[in-house]
Amino acid sequence: MPLIHANGVEIHYHLQGKGTPIVFLHPPCIASRVFTYIRNDLSQDHKTLLFDFRGHGRSGSSEAPITIPLLAEDVRRLLDALNISKAYLCTYSLGSMVGLHALLTYPDRFFGGIFLGGLAEASGWKTRAKLKAGIWASKLKARELISLPSLWVHADNHETFYRLRGETRAGDIAKWREYMTSGLSYSAVGRLKDVRQPVLLLCGEKDTEFKGYMDVMQKGLPNDSSAYIPGVKHTLPIYGAGSIGELIRGWVGAERQHEDSDADSSYSIRSDEMTPAGKIPIADQDYEVQEPYYH
Repeated sequence: MPLIHANGVEIHYHLQGKGTPIVFLHPPCIASRVFTYIRNDLSQDHKTLLFDFRGHGRSGSSEAPITIPLLAEDVRRLLDALNISKAYLCTYSLGSMVGLHALLTYPDRFFGGIFLGGLAEASGWKTRAKLKAGIWASKLKARELISLPSLWVHADNHETFYRLRGETRAGDIAKWREYMTSGLSYSAVGRLKDVRQPVLLLCGEKDTEFKGYMDVMQKGLPNDSSAYIPGVKHTLPIYGAGSIGELIRGWVGAERQHEDSDADSSYSIRSDEMTPAGKIPIADQDYEVQEPYYH
């Protein structure tokens, strides 16, 4: 992955494929490699951009403290540096806050957002407890105490574990703490109604912690579609990658077709476009797992 200077820091990135750009935003501690499976799928017919936030993975650190607004600005500046005028955002977990802030702050730069296990505010006691524990451990410089639990749940084999571990070891633990601290206090709940771009919400069927967050986003966003991925908990980029890649491909394709046919109207799923089961009409796929169901 090459380096590029953007917004005062060296950003480690990987640009692959051709077509509609999709930019991936990762949560604290773990870096962009978590999206590898989905990126490998979507880069066959889309331009995919993986990058590590400042202080994460192989990207440089900075004196400026990490905040959700600063990370959103980093995304815009990186697109400027790479001459990408407009893109979709695909976020995971706490990275969703950065995605929401980018959609709200730079609406002309993003077609829409795809949120994997997303949240607009860390309001649940379990989420807040984990963030506070991570912040406490980072102050003690207990890197392994923070990273190992996340690495274990995101590693489907030994190779993935060691590759992810290499990224976390390269990161700046102080920047992890700043990212988690900002996420603990950030809230976009009151501004969800102002997100005018189309949004796709995906959540694991067994992800009891984030189902409530998905409900909040469904109620607040004016233009969303959503689906639950059967048999999966929170680690969607790893264990739901096959289904998610096809869902994103179908949704983005429908969005682009709709925008091309009527640039002045927002995409919505009309009743006459639904199947009898109420599912979003996407191309028939030979899924290896049970087909996702929609809410």
